[in-house]
Amino acid sequence: MGLSAVWLLLLVVSDPPEEDAGTDAETVAADVEETEEEELVTVPDYAGQNLAAAVEAARADGYATVSHDATDEDVSQWREENWTVCFQTPGAGSAVAPGTEIDFAVVREDTPCPPADGLPVVHPKVPSVLELPHDEAVELLASYALTDVAVNSAYRDVELPDGYGDWIVCFQRPGAGEEITEPEELEARLSLTEPGVDCPAFENDRLNPPEPAPEPAPDPDPVPAPEPAPGSASGGSGDDGGSWAHYENCDAVRAAGRAPLYVGEPGYRKGLDRDGDGIACET
Repeated sequence: MGLSAVWLLLLVVSDPPEEDAGTDAETVAADVEETEEEELVTVPDYAGQNLAAAVEAARADGYATVSHDATDEDVSQWREENWTVCFQTPGAGSAVAPGTEIDFAVVREDTPCPPADGLPVVHPKVPSVLELPHDEAVELLASYALTDVAVNSAYRDVELPDGYGDWIVCFQRPGAGEEITEPEELEARLSLTEPGVDCPAFENDRLNPPEPAPEPAPDPDPVPAPEPAPGSASGGSGDDGGSWAHYENCDAVRAAGRAPLYVGEPGYRKGLDRDGDGIACET
């Protein structure tokens, strides 16, 4: 074999195929992309947490944090423990770089979240619990954060027994549809009646009306004054200003057959009426 043929053979053997070089470049690029993906982290869900607790947890996870009012009021959060997280950006499950800033959209504690970030709060309304048994009504009200519930009988003349869980709600205050803005300050009051007993027409009515009072007896017909006996009295005026007869004493009245004498009758005077009851010479 000639010398030129040997050199040609060496060149062919030492030169790598072009497709191998391309494969190495793709492998390096894939390794870089995989490394970048491994550096991303998944954002936890902080919604529903107290803002102070959410901030502490997020910073412990390596995130920076800010917050803003989730409603249309744009109120600053001076005391983080008085606020609750409604929404967050980036959202839960997002893949982000470590140290990414999370923006919490929050509302005051015990205030419902708005339908979306930046919208007004829509307060829940009192549900109707009429015609429900007491225990079911209380459970439904509790689901609206109304836990202060007072009860009374719908009838004034019926007392509640020791157990009234199955008694039926006839009246409720506040009424169905009223907005619940401060549930912790709102007392619900239920008026109940026994199962099988119709609700009254109005609250605090009587189940058993009292017997009507008897009609008063008519006044008796007035008794006409007896005619004076002839010659039994002398003319004149008594000290009551209305008599034309005068008797010295009750014996004279009795002797004349006029006892007793009533106020206004001839001969009556206060001097003959010892007890001042309007009847003289009674006995």
